Order: sequence, then C-alpha cells, then structure tokens
Amino acid sequence: MLFLACTVSLVQAGNKVPADLYNYEVEPYGGVSVQPGYILMKIWTYGKRKDLTNNYFMQNAIHAILFKGCPDSGTTAGVTALVPEGYEAHKDFFDNFFHGKFLQYIQLSNNGSREAGDVVQLKSGRYKIGTVVLINLKGLRTYLEQEHIIKPLDFLFK
Repeated sequence: MLFLACTVSLVQAGNKVPADLYNYEVEPYGGVSVQPGYILMKIWTYGKRKDLTNNYFMQNAIHAILFKGCPDSGTTAGVTALVPEGYEAHKDFFDNFFHGKFLQYIQLSNNGSREAGDVVQLKSGRYKIGTVVLINLKGLRTYLEQEHIIKPLDFLFK
C-alpha cells in the first residue's frame, strides 16, 4: 500500500506542469517579409533560465496564436486567436497536440539565436528571454479545421 502511494506521488510529480508555462508576451516581428500563410513573431517567455528551452518558446508561441492572437505591427497584419473559446473547450485535443504535434507548425528563426537585449535577468533572479519564431499559420488553421476544432473560413459564404 505504501509503495503504491509513493509511486502515485512520483508519477504526479513527473507530470507537473512548470509554473511558468504559458507565462509569456507576444509582439509582432515586422519589417521582414515572409511567405503568405506564415507569421513571424517574437515570444517573450518568463522563467528559470534552465527551464527555458527552445521547445518551451515554441509551445508558448503556438499557445499565443491559438488562444490570444498576435497584435499588428503597423507593417504586418495582426492575427486574431484561432481558438478564442480557449484550451479547456477542447482540452483532450490540446493535451495531445502540445505533446509534440505543435512542432510541425513552428520553427525558430535564425536557429534560435538571440539578439542583443533578448536575455533579461529580472530582480527576482528569473529571466525574460525573447525568441523570434516563424509559424505556419495556414497549415495550423487547416489542421484545426480538419480536426473540427475550428470552422473553415468558407463557412461565412455558405
């Protein structure tokens, strides 16, 4: 009985979501042309430096496009949230999606190298790190339509 309780505790601890997951800011990255159907944006992620991996940045960026959108920059159009009803509306789908499927729709710009000023140590000892990412918005939208998470854009004309 004690062994079972210890095992459950370890499994739950192993599945613990980092407190800073989805603690981010998004800004458009304008002035650079990208292929139609793609968006270039900068994601600022907060946390302990050791926790801030490239996957972490990419997951936050996809989360932003899905549930918050990205403002316009004056030179590039903004993007409204693809799934404004939020994560919980399709929790099972997104739990699975964020275990790796999301990586098909995003890549780091400049192989993840950062510009001067993109790594900021905060007074709390935590970090704010910015990374530029390229998101295949058209591919992501098409996938979400096929999975019946969002309606196709052409539903407006039917």
